[in-house]
Amino acid sequence: MLTSFARLDSALIERVFQPVVDAMAQRLGLGRLRVAGYFLDVASLAWILSQAGSLSGAAAQWQADTACLRLLLLMLGLAALCSLRTLFQRSGDGRGGNPLRVTMLPHRGVLLALLASRLCALGGFAAAADLAMLACAVCALYLGACVSRPPLRRASSAAAAGSARRAA
Repeated sequence: MLTSFARLDSALIERVFQPVVDAMAQRLGLGRLRVAGYFLDVASLAWILSQAGSLSGAAAQWQADTACLRLLLLMLGLAALCSLRTLFQRSGDGRGGNPLRVTMLPHRGVLLALLASRLCALGGFAAAADLAMLACAVCALYLGACVSRPPLRRASSAAAAGSARRAA
């Protein structure tokens, strides 16, 4: 089961997310970690929105135990997303192989399974916000697993001047 998911995971990275990272780096100048960070920021906002209704409802009805549990769940989710962002920053933008590709394989599998289950049971604003949070977290994990391509080499001014002299 793990080997078949690893093949699907590799295909998603190589055929979907790696070309997206390469295009963003070439056209916008954004690296994979910056784009993954943006997705984690959106996931954090979506997580807050998905929990806000039940948390405010419990607080309005003076259900302290439910409100406390919802607040803890909200904080736990935000802490997980923040720690993922810290992990991306610590992994750096090295030019070699990406260690997050192998180590985050189970995490990507769990998030894809959660995303599929949320797609089957979609209903209401909180569920839509939860779906957005999962989709953004999946994108962030896959973008974080991509490899940064070396920057495009531009001709130096001395080389450009030398080629201009040869052309003249």
